[in-house]
Amino acid sequence: MSAVSQTTRFATPLAFAAVALCAAGPVQSAPPRRHEVTFSNGEVQLSGTVVIPSRPAPVPAVVFVHGSGPMTREGFQPYAETFARLGVASLRYDKRGTGKSGGSWTTASLDDLAGDAQAAVRLLKKDPRIDPARIGFWGVSQAGWVAARAAAREGDTGFLVLISGGGVSPLEEERYSYEQEFRDAGLSETETTTGLAVVDQYFHYLASGDGRPQLMARLATLRANQKSKLHLLAEQLERILPSPDNRRSWSWVATYDPTPDIAKLHCPLLLMFGDRDHEEPTEAAVKGWRQGLQEAGNQELTLMVFPGAGHGIRMGRHRTSGHRPPFADGYMEAMVGWLWLHVVSVGEDPGSTPHPPR
Repeated sequence: MSAVSQTTRFATPLAFAAVALCAAGPVQSAPPRRHEVTFSNGEVQLSGTVVIPSRPAPVPAVVFVHGSGPMTREGFQPYAETFARLGVASLRYDKRGTGKSGGSWTTASLDDLAGDAQAAVRLLKKDPRIDPARIGFWGVSQAGWVAARAAAREGDTGFLVLISGGGVSPLEEERYSYEQEFRDAGLSETETTTGLAVVDQYFHYLASGDGRPQLMARLATLRANQKSKLHLLAEQLERILPSPDNRRSWSWVATYDPTPDIAKLHCPLLLMFGDRDHEEPTEAAVKGWRQGLQEAGNQELTLMVFPGAGHGIRMGRHRTSGHRPPFADGYMEAMVGWLWLHVVSVGEDPGSTPHPPR
């Protein structure tokens, strides 16, 4: 396991990894059961897959929460299978407007997305095989905000596992990400300043609805100047510029402050970051999470920062040869160990809980 910096009141990363080596063993003899489900958030019907481990009920469960963009349930399958072997049930669903789910993610607000995750929890709470007190959320990137909002509104969330997400506002993260892109692209200081000013103008429109004609004119001017790399920024912003009718759905990206939601969280949290993340400002995110949880009086935080890792705790920024870079050493082991210590083995009868094999 590579070096992992962690601040926690529970255990060291090495201890988590040691527990994981045991907990990841065959705690169950039969394969997990899987079945398709549908559930609704208002008028939007969502479709997903529930995985139930073959072990005595009731078991803990996790709802997988999506990051940004169009995403189906398939990306969560490896985690669902790993968690099932540990004794954790799961529900993964197609994001609204993708796969077999209705609605549209392009017109969904933060509350809409959080409501989808809450609807998934309500479905699991009806299942007698699942312990309603140990249902939590797992997510990457944008899910840091969606899951925090959902957990704050639920009020009785069992736990949170969040990867490279939350802590700072979406606006702060977006501005940081654009600045990193400008630096990596070799833009001059003048071009970087100009680019960030355009980004600020874009988010001002998202927040207020004002200045759309001026923004469109500025983007057209930048796009026409093919000698400057900022024409790529203009093309990108034009593609994602919401219409006046749809702007309200996206205004949260420019206005949302995660601190009030974090301050309502009283469950155990595992937060994992990479110190070379070019999309999430890790240092600021860690500070934001700490401040919000301090307001909540929540000391049940396990925080890990993986040296050399980027977004999603991967050892690199971009896909190479069609494949994603590998995860940082110890990432999955630490997660599994944490789930065993703080979710699976908590609140169960010691006589009925399967101990990790030695």
